[in-house]
Amino acid sequence: MAQKFTKGLGVIFILLGIVGFILPMEGIFHLTPMHNIVHLASGIIALIMSGTEAKAALYAKVFGFVYLLVAILGLFTHEFAGIIFLISDNILHFIIAFASIYIGFASKASKPANHTAAH
Repeated sequence: MAQKFTKGLGVIFILLGIVGFILPMEGIFHLTPMHNIVHLASGIIALIMSGTEAKAALYAKVFGFVYLLVAILGLFTHEFAGIIFLISDNILHFIIAFASIYIGFASKASKPANHTAAH
């Protein structure tokens, strides 16, 4: 589950990073060059981490919490480190954060092995 999610997220972020350089979408989302670089880096790391379920689950957890912090930051500022935060960005960041955290912790790789003790 986490592998497919992480791989899909990686592809989407890479495409979004590329498209953002061509169409900055000012109005709905505000994709600055720094925002596009972050999307490209996130996508590349996601694809690298999607190789195994355990790595993908770890990525989803860490990425989810980082995006949650980004979403919270967007509630308190309009701009940070060259990234513009609009309401639509914040909503999307919260959705991505919660979905990533859920997938990361719901993954089979996050569940402890079911050991039975034989006496």
